[in-house]
Amino acid sequence: MVESVKVRDLLSYPELEGARVVAGTSGLDGGMDDVVWFTGDTTAIARSLIVCAREYSVPAYKLDSLVRKAHGAGAAGLLILSDDRPPVLSTVRLADRLKFPVIQTLQADPAVVVPELITMVRAPQLVQASTVVMLTRQLSTKRTGAEILTTANSVLQTKLGLVTPDGSNILGEDLDLDKELRLDQAVTQTGRHTLIHPVLDPDDNRPAAWLIAPFGQAASARLDVLEIGLMVIEPFLRSWLSTQRAKTEKSRVLQAQLFSEIVSARDTISRDYVELATSLGWRLQDWHTGIFLCADDEVDQAQTTVDLLRTELANRGIVVTTSIHRSDGHVMWVTTETEPSADDGRAILRKLRQATLTLDRREKVIAGIGRPRKGPGGLSDTVHEARDASDLAASHSFRPATEHVDELGVARLLATWQRSEVTRAFAESALAPLTDSPHLIETLQAYLESGGSTTATASVLGIHRNTAAARIHQVESRLDADLNEPSQRLAFQVACRAIAI
Repeated sequence: MVESVKVRDLLSYPELEGARVVAGTSGLDGGMDDVVWFTGDTTAIARSLIVCAREYSVPAYKLDSLVRKAHGAGAAGLLILSDDRPPVLSTVRLADRLKFPVIQTLQADPAVVVPELITMVRAPQLVQASTVVMLTRQLSTKRTGAEILTTANSVLQTKLGLVTPDGSNILGEDLDLDKELRLDQAVTQTGRHTLIHPVLDPDDNRPAAWLIAPFGQAASARLDVLEIGLMVIEPFLRSWLSTQRAKTEKSRVLQAQLFSEIVSARDTISRDYVELATSLGWRLQDWHTGIFLCADDEVDQAQTTVDLLRTELANRGIVVTTSIHRSDGHVMWVTTETEPSADDGRAILRKLRQATLTLDRREKVIAGIGRPRKGPGGLSDTVHEARDASDLAASHSFRPATEHVDELGVARLLATWQRSEVTRAFAESALAPLTDSPHLIETLQAYLESGGSTTATASVLGIHRNTAAARIHQVESRLDADLNEPSQRLAFQVACRAIAI
C-alpha cells in the first residue's frame, strides 16, 4: 500500500524549489490525494492541493474568500502562483486558525508545475520508474566520477557527495553527515538531513565509498525517489572506482619497476627512463631525502597507512613525491631544488614523528630518514640510508618509532655503553626508585625516546596527556632529577636502554 502524500512532502520536490509557506503551517502534515488547477469551481476538491493563478488571490479579499471556500470544501491546501507580496494579516490568521496551509511560489509555470505535481501525488511509482530510466540512459555514456555526479544531480535535482569510508570527501558536495549514520554498516541509511548509500568494493563487497544525498523536510515519495536514484547510480560509481583502482595498480607496478632501474643504474640511467620519470613528476636531478616506512599490516591496510601518512605530512608542508611498495616496506622521498639544510632535515624528522603519532596506535609504524642526496644515484643512496635508519627505529620497544640515519653512529656508541657492566650497574642504581612501578619506567622511556614530548608520550602509551604529565612529574620527584636538563636526560635514556637489553 502506497503511503499517502502529505502537503509537506511537495515542498521537497525540485518543481517547488524556493516556495514558502506563508500561513497555516500546522496543517502541512495533512494527507492529500490529488492536485487541482483552480478555475473558480470548488466542487470535487476534497483532499486536493488547489493551485491557483494570481487573479484568484489578488486583491486580498479574494484570497481570504478562497481560503474559506477551499477549506470548507475539504481541500488539503492552497498553492498560489503569484508575486512575493505576502497575504494580509487577517488571511494569515484565518489560515492559521483553520490549519489550512497556504504556499506561495514565484515564477512557476503552471503548465509545468501542475502536471508534475499531479504525477507525483497520483502515481509516485511512475516518478520512480521514469527516474530510473532517465538515470540509466544518461549515465551509460559517462566515464568519470565527476561526470556521473553532475548528471545524477541534474536528474535528481539535488547536490550529491561521495566520501571515503572514514567520511572524507572524494567528489561532489562536501556535506555534513548526520551523527547517527554508521559508515561501518553497508546498508542504505536515512538521517535527519542526509540519505547515504554504500558504493561497494568490487572485491569484498565492503563499502569502498558512500554516496550522500541531502534533503530538507522530504518524506515518503521524495525520499523513495532519492533512494532508488542512489541505487541506480551506485554500479556506475563502483565501475569507475574499479577502473581507477586498476589504473593506480598499473601505475604502482610501473613506478616500482622504474625505481628498481634507478637503484641498479644510478647515474647511468637511460634516457628513456629519465623521460618516464619526468612524466611521473620525478625530478631526478634535484635533491632527494629518502623515507622508509614499515607497517605491521596486510598489504592493502599498509598502503592505506602510507596514504594517511602522506596526507598528514602534506598538512605539515612536507610533499612526498611518491610511495613505492617493496617486499620489506614502503619507499618514499621528498625532492627539493636546492640542498636542504641541517634544520630542514630536523624539520622532516620532527614532522614525520608528529605525523606517525596521528595514526591509529594499533598500526605498528616504523620509519627511517636518509640524508639529502643529489641526482639519481643520490636517490638510491638516501633510500638505502633510510632503510638502515628504520632498522634502528625497529630496535626500540615503543611504536611508532622514527629515526634519522645520522643517529646510527650515536646509536652504535650508545649500544657499546649500554652493554657494559658499568653502565648496567649505573642503570640499576639510577632507576632503583622506580623498580616497584614498571609503568613509571615505561613512561620515562617513552618520554625520553619521544624527545621530551608529553603529547607524544601519551600517544605512544595510549593514555591521556594529563596522565602522562602526572607520571613524568612523579618520575622526576622519585629520581630527584630534572628531565629538562640535557645531561640528565641522556643519562637516564642510556639507563633505560641498558636495562631493556
